[in-house]
Amino acid sequence: MNWKYRKGLKMKKIKKDLIIAICLIGYVLMLSLASTKMTIERLSKDIEVFSGAFLVLGLLGLEKAYKQDEGITAITAIELLVMSFYSLSIMHITTLIKCDFIKYMFFSAGAIGLYYILKIIIIYTKQRKEDLNKLSDISEIVKKDEPIKKEAKKRNQEENVEIEQTKKIDLNNSKNEGINNKNKNLKAKSATKTKTSKPKENTDKNKSSKKTATSKNKSNNEKNVKAEKSDKKNKEIKKEIKRRTTKKTNVKETEKKVEKEEIEKKKTKTSAKKKQTKKEVKEND
Repeated sequence: MNWKYRKGLKMKKIKKDLIIAICLIGYVLMLSLASTKMTIERLSKDIEVFSGAFLVLGLLGLEKAYKQDEGITAITAIELLVMSFYSLSIMHITTLIKCDFIKYMFFSAGAIGLYYILKIIIIYTKQRKEDLNKLSDISEIVKKDEPIKKEAKKRNQEENVEIEQTKKIDLNNSKNEGINNKNKNLKAKSATKTKTSKPKENTDKNKSSKKTATSKNKSNNEKNVKAEKSDKKNKEIKKEIKRRTTKKTNVKETEKKVEKEEIEKKKTKTSAKKKQTKKEVKEND
């Protein structure tokens, strides 16, 4: 049933394309016949009307395809839009090329027929392949074998990576061993040279070491003097800061005492006034 249903859909699509092709070819041949019986002005107006109709149909088809998410309807809508632009450009192309109108119409009809024949062949072959793939079980077997192949490839890749890493480690170890051997040989050569060297070199070394020691002692003494001076300055600065802070605290304490005395005086004055007012009230009574 499914195969028959697919076959029916396939034939419907082919019939639809054939009908559209016949209609468009008939439209072009009708224009060629109308050119013999109508004036050019009347013919150009009729062509404009047909182009407008194609444009409206193409836009409606695009809207339908967008809503239903169908690719076939979108293709037919684009074809109708192309026909609208083609029909608008007929008069301009014939004047530019200086070609006979009837010949141009026959050429365009042949082009339309060839396009739709190729389209039908492509649709038929594509759907035939899809039907054959669905009927055969080869694709399912291949899908089952694919994960096994992928796992084997992954394992081989991991093994290759491990082998490369071990090779790199071995190379690094061999390089380090060679460097260590070179260093040992250099140290042995330098030791033999120092044993065979003259005593003059030792005296020069002693003199240079003494000079460096004296220069180091001088620099250390200078550093110590500078450090002592800086310590003294820091101590003096700290003392001045303490003095200033003590002065500030004393000033703040005196200010607080004065404020308290003033508040107490105000309280005494207010209490005396209240007492006087109470006495006056009693005397009046």
